[in-house]
Amino acid sequence: MNGQSLDQKEKALWAPAPAPFEGPAVTLEPCPGGTLPADGVRVLSLDGAGWEMIDGGTVAERTDPAAVWDGALPARIPNTVHTILYENGVIPDPLFGKNDKLARENSYKTWWFRREFEVDGDFAAPRLCFDGVCYNAVFWLNGHFLGGHIGMFGGPEFPVGGLLKKHNVLIVKVENAPADPRPYSAYADHDEGWKYGVVVNCVYGWHYACIPSRGIWAPVSIRETPRLAAERPLIVTSDYRTGRLTVCIRLAGRGQGRVRIQVKPHNFAGESQHFAALFTARDDATVLRYTFTVNDARLWWPNGYGGQPLYEVVTAVEPQGDLTQVFREVTGIRQVDMQPLPQGPREDLYNWTLTVNGRPLFVKGTNWCTTDALLRFPDGRYDRFLSLAKAQNLQFLRAWGGGMPESDYFYQKCDELGLMVSQEWPTCWDSQKLQPMEALVETARIHTVRLRNHPSLVQWAGGNESAQADGPAMEALARIAFELDGTRPFHRTSPYGGSLHSYSTFWEMEEMDAALNLRAPFIGEFGMASCPNRESVYRYIPEEERHLWDPEAKTAFNYHTPRFNEFRWPENYNDMDHLLRRAEEFGEIRSIDDFIFGTQMAQSTAIRHTLEAARADWPQAAGICYYKLTDVYPACSWSTLDYYGVQKTSYYVLQQAYAPLHAMLVIRSIHAAAAYPVVLLDDNGAAAGKPCEIVVRVFDGALRLLHQEVHAAVPSGAVTAAGEVRLSAGQAAQAPLFLHVRLRVEGVEQDDTFYWQNYREKPGCLKTLPPTSLEAKPCGGGRVEIINTGAVPAAGVLVECPAHDTSFTCDSGMFWLDAGESRIVSVSHTGGLRLSAFNVPPAGC
Repeated sequence: MNGQSLDQKEKALWAPAPAPFEGPAVTLEPCPGGTLPADGVRVLSLDGAGWEMIDGGTVAERTDPAAVWDGALPARIPNTVHTILYENGVIPDPLFGKNDKLARENSYKTWWFRREFEVDGDFAAPRLCFDGVCYNAVFWLNGHFLGGHIGMFGGPEFPVGGLLKKHNVLIVKVENAPADPRPYSAYADHDEGWKYGVVVNCVYGWHYACIPSRGIWAPVSIRETPRLAAERPLIVTSDYRTGRLTVCIRLAGRGQGRVRIQVKPHNFAGESQHFAALFTARDDATVLRYTFTVNDARLWWPNGYGGQPLYEVVTAVEPQGDLTQVFREVTGIRQVDMQPLPQGPREDLYNWTLTVNGRPLFVKGTNWCTTDALLRFPDGRYDRFLSLAKAQNLQFLRAWGGGMPESDYFYQKCDELGLMVSQEWPTCWDSQKLQPMEALVETARIHTVRLRNHPSLVQWAGGNESAQADGPAMEALARIAFELDGTRPFHRTSPYGGSLHSYSTFWEMEEMDAALNLRAPFIGEFGMASCPNRESVYRYIPEEERHLWDPEAKTAFNYHTPRFNEFRWPENYNDMDHLLRRAEEFGEIRSIDDFIFGTQMAQSTAIRHTLEAARADWPQAAGICYYKLTDVYPACSWSTLDYYGVQKTSYYVLQQAYAPLHAMLVIRSIHAAAAYPVVLLDDNGAAAGKPCEIVVRVFDGALRLLHQEVHAAVPSGAVTAAGEVRLSAGQAAQAPLFLHVRLRVEGVEQDDTFYWQNYREKPGCLKTLPPTSLEAKPCGGGRVEIINTGAVPAAGVLVECPAHDTSFTCDSGMFWLDAGESRIVSVSHTGGLRLSAFNVPPAGC
């Protein structure tokens, strides 16, 4: 090794042109403020109602502006074909039962869209702009052919200055492409066509749902074009220690004028600052660079490390005799770097240590999956999932290549919540070698410029799980990351350069211990599939199936699994075989409720120990992302929040594992060990220099206390070894065996968690514990006291609210309560609560 990292080696190989900020910059000093001009570029939105949609017909019939479309459906745009059909009652809910087949059939038709609109006054060099049409589309305006376009993530744009009238007719033809359907059965399908397009590929049936997207799914508008056009500025934190920013503006065209910049607090009180400069653009491609210092700058930090102060940077580009362009960007002052692991840089390893504002951090992450197969993304849906991500103590979301370049609102919320994002481009399994390169490059260019000012965005990546991750398209994606941004690392794919993906305990059906012993500098994906809660399952299966249990039947319940229970791999195993392999370790499965319990416990067990062990391995382990937080379709899948936004048991278990101040045991097997290392994790120094006690208690299957130890520690860093808990052979042989860990800092309880061991020796033993009882008492202010009113501990206490499960929140779950002990939890709803534990049947209160 020559002291060079893989990052450095690859950048030298790609030899990108300079980044926008790499060049001389004009230093600006504050100047007197004033009212900035309004944006002089007019925009006419064509979104909303007023569209028509119809299938079939000839080009001559459909492109005649005067023709009447008999049988056309009213449509709201943006929307997919399938949503429009569902909203008009043409197809049933595609998420229910096996209705996806009825929706899918409409992916293989030719669809036409029409919008009539009025234009008042003259537009300066108007362009017709589409932000996303899926997938192969052709366009006409007032009977004039404009052109065609492929790719769903932006474009096309057409100059329409000679075509616009007072009354206008826009017609769009969306054709059946890409498509390569390969049915599993009469109702289950997967479509290999995604490999030949640039699409949301997780709706093509390789998992989850097979409803290939079609339609005008993103905004449409008419926009004016200045003669001297400015690209959306890049805002760079040049020095986080002094609050120095650099604003880079790329101009197309020639001319001169003035730039005015206003910087003001966005989500906190403070003074505005103003800056101004004159410019001359002598070339057709000019980059303006201005650097200045923000007074009393507040730094943006990830969740758990500080606040998320945001600034609004308003940049007005005012060319002489031309349209003024005004850009409003909400950003944060922060600097992201990737540093080597402690052993130093290596040519075969990326630099994995994420450093924010000079501080190295362990990355606590998850994988983010596109949240709806029909591409419906209301703000409230993002609010639900992202707020729960923050509450789970997450800091990092891998927006993986099976999905899409995420929305403006997604990134706005991540900025506000302190959730860092790695944005992958929509490629998987080396599909970049088959996908149309022009469409892929267009996607990356459009969305790099759109997203690059978000402080939450910390990494670009070429896509998901590509074995080679090379070729001209990958090289182009890399150069775009450096040439249009340059402030963040670019990784070819995940896993690569020291990261790891593994599903050996699910797909290969290896022992659970294989998951518990995964180790790597960075784990990018691993996990276990589980079933949603009962109320969620009832939303997508027919009523007659609710009390039916037959894992071999062709039911809707069995169909809503990773590969529709039709794909057999390896050997002759279907999805239910894989799920039952783990679920039956927790007891006999005789009902859907048994299956829910078993799969959710398996998911919790397979993930939590690996998360904790990675944290304990810091700084040799730099981070971990479990798979996954969200789902694109309601099914038994790997998410900890189901499609409807309801928390599974695993959500709460992993919330504990990711707690910023956490006492834990290193557990490498589902079978009890003779000794367990005790570790105190303190991400942000909350307990630094303070006397801490870690109390470890051991209970048998009768919930009798077998053993107790107290370990003292005074932490001085993120990870503190606090000794070992040792068990006798007789204690370690108990089935089941529970280990409860409680942390006190200066005598005050700050954290507790519990573990279950030896459950597989007696399947079902977690449900045959001595019973106890629970009671809930409202405390006011959205708080409820949960009391164990019985004579033995309550293990695995859950607080749920079935009537409001899609909006319900509780700040704690899957916890331990000693006999007579109580805990106050904060909840969103205090009425209609359901309490349960391993030894307390679910009951309302």
